[in-house]
Amino acid sequence: MTVQQLKQYLENLPTGWVVTGHPAPDGDAVISALFEAYRLTAAGLPAAPVLQGSVPREAAYLLGDLAPLIPVGQVPATTPLVLTDHNDVTAYQNPVMAIVDHHPASPDTDLAGTDTVIAPVGAATTLVARRLRRDGITPDAACARMLLGAILLDTENLSSRKAKAEDLESAAWLCCLCGEDTDTLFAALQAELLSETDVTALYRRDYRRYTDPDGALRLGWAILKVWADACPDLDAVRRLLTEDTAPTKVAKIVLNGRENDTRTEYYLAAGREADALLTLVQRMAGDTAVRAADTVFLPETAAHWGRKRYVALLNEAWRKKS
Repeated sequence: MTVQQLKQYLENLPTGWVVTGHPAPDGDAVISALFEAYRLTAAGLPAAPVLQGSVPREAAYLLGDLAPLIPVGQVPATTPLVLTDHNDVTAYQNPVMAIVDHHPASPDTDLAGTDTVIAPVGAATTLVARRLRRDGITPDAACARMLLGAILLDTENLSSRKAKAEDLESAAWLCCLCGEDTDTLFAALQAELLSETDVTALYRRDYRRYTDPDGALRLGWAILKVWADACPDLDAVRRLLTEDTAPTKVAKIVLNGRENDTRTEYYLAAGREADALLTLVQRMAGDTAVRAADTVFLPETAAHWGRKRYVALLNEAWRKKS
């Protein structure tokens, strides 16, 4: 598989299934959807990637001239779907034929009749890369760099906290193919990701919605990642929280240090159960966390937890209430 073949494929997309990442696509969602669609087509099952949101800066950096060629928009309700980097089949009227994801499926999600590849690895792109390798599709240096970059983004440069054995194995294979230094590539991708300053774009770029055990929309959660000296206006973030349709809305603002891996964070919340959520954040962060009305500030010395951990705890609490 060469980048020229990938370009020709995007310029002449087949009609058939559609492969799509989650509604707020990050680098992992974009790259995994693109390469899974190509893999399916090469296997004789015509498929096209379609994004539900614009290509983020870091993914555009990886894709280069290919970025504008990936379709963006809504998919007709009759079109069969393949989901990558998410598994919420209830969000679609379409028949969902397959899933390639690294997030655990909710126990209440009915995946019967769906070809699922759900594994607890660091990136959905890792699963796609393994499938490409299994199918004998070897990417050239340019394509391998795209796949590698997506894995680095979602695993925070193969950190021990996020990367699993499968991620390390796939990254090593891709490094051999493209000759990239992972630290150098990740630094370049982080610079692209953190250079975004538009508050609305930041809010939408890494946004997830979560339902309760009954399937009702319960929570909207955005993560805004910026340089430490480019904190977005908190009142602007509050306005976005107010406009959000989720009953409970959370914005986590991650302020990244330029010279090292240190970071501080703000949590803002609004709507139903906002107080309970912020109380949970403050309690888990430890004594150095500071609460002020609708905001919790976590300094570098606080305990920093990921969105997945908080959502798991919230789901557990919702189940006990239901």
